[in-house]
Amino acid sequence: MDGILFNQEKTFKNDLIFFLNKIKNNEYFSLSRWGDGELMIIEKEFIDLTNIKNGEFKFDPNDEKYNNVSENLIKSFKYVDDNYYVGIACRCCVGDEKHNYMKNLSNQPEKNLTWANIFVNSNYNFFIENYLKEFTKKDIIMVVNNKCDIYNLPFKVEDVYYIGVDAWLNDYNIINKIKKKYKNKSNKIFLFAAGPLANIMCYELWNDMNKNNIYIDIGSTLDVIMGMKPTRGYLKGANTLKKECIW
Repeated sequence: MDGILFNQEKTFKNDLIFFLNKIKNNEYFSLSRWGDGELMIIEKEFIDLTNIKNGEFKFDPNDEKYNNVSENLIKSFKYVDDNYYVGIACRCCVGDEKHNYMKNLSNQPEKNLTWANIFVNSNYNFFIENYLKEFTKKDIIMVVNNKCDIYNLPFKVEDVYYIGVDAWLNDYNIINKIKKKYKNKSNKIFLFAAGPLANIMCYELWNDMNKNNIYIDIGSTLDVIMGMKPTRGYLKGANTLKKECIW
């Protein structure tokens, strides 16, 4: 099998290599990553990020229009399957209490848990240098912000779906479009940069469409390459690029 050698110890870098080797060897999986914003939704807390950064998402627990999507988001956090992985906040970033809370709430086996920030901080440069190289060898489908320029990417994109602000509510129908088109197509890599919609897609497309593909919530990792405004410290050269998170 092709891949980068690493030991079995659970470390920030080893988990990054673990998923890279799966991509190299066409081992199918789905990786959904959960930050503070998604956790606030699960906890039924109000959040509005629509007017900051590049325009993200909103949740109002008192607004009925969010009921269905928020319930589906909770399902995607607690769904358990052999090759379905959930990234949660690490104890060095949010403290032991919140880390353990997310771990227990997810109901995931330990082997199916990883870092929510697996692709950033001290892992970011490795991600850019190695993952993007593998993406050039694969059939890539993306779901990204409508402000993105995918033609700046160093790999070819077979298909793209553009989303706007509050996509998990306003662009939810993209899930059905993807299901209809790719139900019987395999060996694809789907990359999602879509806030909470990405979490739901990682769950629904894996569980209800086709388990012979790879689904990854890539978050903001490719924003600058695609001409977006950098909104995270690691994209601005902050000291977090040297931070090696712990489990």
